Amino acid sequence: MNDPKRLTVLEIESKKFRKRLRGYDPAQVDAFLQLVAAHYEEVLTENHRMREELLGLREEAQRYRAMESTLKEALVLAQKTADETRANAHKEAELILREARMQAERIQQEAQARVEQLQKEIETLEARKRATVLELRALLLSHLQALEMPTHAVAEESAPTDGAPLETG
Repeated sequence: MNDPKRLTVLEIESKKFRKRLRGYDPAQVDAFLQLVAAHYEEVLTENHRMREELLGLREEAQRYRAMESTLKEALVLAQKTADETRANAHKEAELILREARMQAERIQQEAQARVEQLQKEIETLEARKRATVLELRALLLSHLQALEMPTHAVAEESAPTDGAPLETG
């Protein structure tokens, strides 16, 4: 694009027109040129200020875009971290649960083994009890038989050897 040369305020103010007969009133032209120059200067100043503001706004927008990008990355990272943390927590919970189940099973097996051991001990003690009862019964029966021997056999054994009859009565 071909930009036409911009006029400066100085060029507007210093512009001189040739005078002709029946031309414009030079005082009015000069006054109008002064007014145009002043207005043009305001426009240029405003334009410059707006360009500066636009540059500042563009830089600010660029900073916001960079911040937005950083925030998006941080959000994605936070989401990823949260997902990993959640997955790790689930894995750890499963591991703890598995370990607890294994420990419960081990305790149950130990308890079952102890029950079986105690049952064997009980059976052994009951067998010893039966054997002891049988021994005592046999001993008592032998003593009872010894006590129940016929009384005449006992009397004969304890009779005097002189042949005299025993007194009964």
